[in-house]
Amino acid sequence: MSTLKTLALAFALTLPAPALAGIYVTDGDTIVLTAPGKPREVVRIVGMDAPETRQARCDSELRRGLEAKAALIRLLSAACGELARADARRCLTVARLPRPDRYGRTLATITAGGRDVTAAMISAGMARPYDCPNGRCPRRAGGCGANIGDRGTAGGTNDGH
Repeated sequence: MSTLKTLALAFALTLPAPALAGIYVTDGDTIVLTAPGKPREVVRIVGMDAPETRQARCDSELRRGLEAKAALIRLLSAACGELARADARRCLTVARLPRPDRYGRTLATITAGGRDVTAAMISAGMARPYDCPNGRCPRRAGGCGANIGDRGTAGGTNDGH
């Protein structure tokens, strides 16, 4: 196992399990919202694509994916405080699209502290613009070798992101 994959696994194991109410960042473009009495909701943030972490094709993509995840955590934490205890209904605006993606994830735009999360992640170089008209996503650019400012390049396969 490569050093970066070992570090990524260690990082993942140190994260707390989602609390009864909270926000969990899965990667640079996906979050999980939990609230008492409500089912857990996996939300794919639309309009952007961040490098992969769980299905990274190379160490470079994994590194960029972990950077994008950390950037999203910082962005949401600035608006919501400690994410594990945050009430998303109070600190985020989640504009849900009418239909989920092919994996059952809610598709939504997210605003945190008055900032459009997609625009913030793209302008920070942590993600690239990504449009899926009518839920049909084009094949994404490879995450190994292709880059946007040497940072937020998307990678992987056509998996509905």
